[in-house]
Amino acid sequence: MKTRISCMLLVTAMLVWQTPVALAQTDGWPAVQAIAADERLIVKQKDGKTVEGKMIEASDSNLTLSRNKKVVNIPRDNIRQIYHSTGKAAKGKWAAIGAGIGAGAGTGIGYGKYSPRVDDSELWIGIGLLVGAGAGALSGMAFGASRRKRELIYEAP
Repeated sequence: MKTRISCMLLVTAMLVWQTPVALAQTDGWPAVQAIAADERLIVKQKDGKTVEGKMIEASDSNLTLSRNKKVVNIPRDNIRQIYHSTGKAAKGKWAAIGAGIGAGAGTGIGYGKYSPRVDDSELWIGIGLLVGAGAGALSGMAFGASRRKRELIYEAP
């Protein structure tokens, strides 16, 4: 009986997990052709490579992007998915959040090294604060750089 319930729960969980993928609606290649020039696109190719760039044009058989000041042509047959990336990366906001979390953690670790019986051991608190804040700010900035809204606009049949 327990095995049967476990199997049913597993199947239900898998169906719920796959629902967003099944409900993702794409309008096909005309949706790609309707994207304005200089819009940011993320193209996942059938060979597993991902190309990010700004839209130049989409013909019936080819997608042309600008990437690092170079023109990249991708045949439509090689494209698996295309995402339209919108929004601005909030690097500053996430760097501040990361610095705060890192400073708190670093101060806690430094306080753990503090001992009133040892001279100059209070330096560990300040060192922990500085190192934690710096590491947190860098981590937050890296995380914030990757946070943009992505919308699936094309998926190969």
